Amino acid sequence: MLELIVDTRGEIILEDMFRVMFPRYADRAIASALKSEGYRMRGILKEDIRTGGHGGSWDKLNPHTGVLSRRKRSGRIMSIKNYRMVWKGPRGKKKRVRKYKGVMLSTRQNPLMKLRGAIRYKYDKDLEMVRIGFVNVSRRLLALVNLHAEGFETPITPKMRKMLFALGFPVKKNTQTLRSPERPLIGPAFEREQDNIVKNIRHKFLNNVIRYMNE
Repeated sequence: MLELIVDTRGEIILEDMFRVMFPRYADRAIASALKSEGYRMRGILKEDIRTGGHGGSWDKLNPHTGVLSRRKRSGRIMSIKNYRMVWKGPRGKKKRVRKYKGVMLSTRQNPLMKLRGAIRYKYDKDLEMVRIGFVNVSRRLLALVNLHAEGFETPITPKMRKMLFALGFPVKKNTQTLRSPERPLIGPAFEREQDNIVKNIRHKFLNNVIRYMNE
């Protein structure tokens, strides 16, 4: 029997195969089945991000979030350009001045969209395992993904409070943090697809063996 382990961290491992019955075709059939399922799961994870969590289950972004994500760092100071340069004054004496915006809002609604391109799958021949998700990414990016999965709070410093007020996003004096809700991706997708993963790999493995034998 085909034995599979589906890990909610994004790993699919084969423990035991039909090697005695199909020693000539097993390695090739295993690799093909796992790669195919890795590709399918990568697509599902990308689609979950595109729709804002499976079925839109994640909280939508605050309309100010897209603006805050454009902040620039200069040393320890964070700033956002909330103005545009315009010409002002009588004819012949016009000069360029800053025209500030009272409120800056973003049309971005779905979170983590910038992370879609980082979702990949990789087949390990020695372990007979395929990993799907944020594979071979930097520790910084992986830490960011885990942070969003668990949810986090951002402290509001005096400078940040002033910046928020300038952007038309005033916060109450007793509000000390901005809360980002939990947005898990990998675990829920693999728990939801576990039965399909097992069924698909078994079906693809046997079909591959039959196809290779007919060749």
